[in-house]
Amino acid sequence: MEVYFLQRQERKKLTMNHLISYPILCNYYITTRCNARCIFCDIYKKKGKDAKPEEVFKNLVDLKKIGVKFIDLTGGEPLLHPALPEFLRMAKKLGFLTTVTTNCILYPKRAREIAGMIDLLHFSLDSPIKSEHDRIRGVPCFDSVIKSLHIAETLGEKPDILFTVTEENVKHLSEMARLAKSLHRILLVNPVFSYFDNPGIHKETLDLILSFASEPYVYVNRGIIRFMKKGGNLTNHPRCRAVTTTIVISPDNYLLLPCYHKAIKKIPINNNLLEIYQSEIVKHFKRMEGRFSFCQGCTISCYFDPSFTYGIDTYFLLSQLSKVKYTVDKYLRAPIETILEKGKKKHRGHTHQLFSDLPGSLR
Repeated sequence: MEVYFLQRQERKKLTMNHLISYPILCNYYITTRCNARCIFCDIYKKKGKDAKPEEVFKNLVDLKKIGVKFIDLTGGEPLLHPALPEFLRMAKKLGFLTTVTTNCILYPKRAREIAGMIDLLHFSLDSPIKSEHDRIRGVPCFDSVIKSLHIAETLGEKPDILFTVTEENVKHLSEMARLAKSLHRILLVNPVFSYFDNPGIHKETLDLILSFASEPYVYVNRGIIRFMKKGGNLTNHPRCRAVTTTIVISPDNYLLLPCYHKAIKKIPINNNLLEIYQSEIVKHFKRMEGRFSFCQGCTISCYFDPSFTYGIDTYFLLSQLSKVKYTVDKYLRAPIETILEKGKKKHRGHTHQLFSDLPGSLR
């Protein structure tokens, strides 16, 4: 059983370490339905639920009042929710930056509905080889990713390619980096973290990932890699700020604490998100973040990435340097090289041809 209360001095110390007191991110699980069966995820095994639009709209207003900057509309597969365009439209109207990650199965059908409303659009691709990607994802969706890249190009969208790295597919990292460079798209290298039956990733593999951190169009969060190599979160000296940085909302309108993956407390929101977030129970979970027994060794990057923003140390500096490189590659290098390349090869942007040029692709 967890110790839910800290000594007064310890609580004071933790509070002082929180340099920022408001969250910057909301992981809004608008659905737990998924049309894939990924080997490193178990959400498709859960009961499928969709968020009610009226609840999402009210929560978005409250999230703005709380101070949240980024809204990650996630799942499950977020494109399965019929009201996704309305959620995005409302989020943009309120001034949020939006993020959506998709397996691309539905993107060709829904691309025009959501065009221009997603600031960070991520397409999941786990191998340059069709059969391997489809096996990892549990359904045939490689062709949909290829088609989606082409459609996004015609719509003026600039999706990043999300490469979830496992011990099995890391051998393709060089090919994936070449693909990103050929398409002038950012390759987000996401080392799989230990969760349910997934064992995580070895230090040698992390070293290999780190060797690509300086490659053009490759985004590796050096802070995350260093953190994983060091063994992850320490409960006696936690680096986690999951509750402080991130608000997690489930499709059935619960606030999940301390995070989605290890939720031990579900608070029904009932149109009171702002009041709940200021409650004593949330303050308690802030004091306890990173200190529960299940927090030992945790490396769930979707919480540590924002956590590194709260507190200045080596992880903060490495993470910020990585983000600077991402910005330069995406908003300076990519436009310039695209213009130069179009002048040399008018058919350079043909996605299918680019993939067929890669060794081992489309086998």
